Amino acid sequence: MSAWKNEPFKIEVKAGESKAFCMCGLSKNGPFCDGSHVETRKMPEVVKFEEDKTLYVCGCQQSANRPYCDGTHKNIQT
Repeated sequence: MSAWKNEPFKIEVKAGESKAFCMCGLSKNGPFCDGSHVETRKMPEVVKFEEDKTLYVCGCQQSANRPYCDGTHKNIQT
């Protein structure tokens, strides 16, 4: 993964894995936390997965269902 973008990140996860998703919007490794939140009050969303699955994670940082994509990026003017 790299930087934030105006579309979701497609991520494959395995059962038993944990992922820390950036919630502050400052990570340079979006959508994952890189510790940039240290100066903010926003902590990462840590999710442990019970099963293998494909995720669509918010790339625009505007989803009302973060860290997951809710399609908001389709309404953002670029």
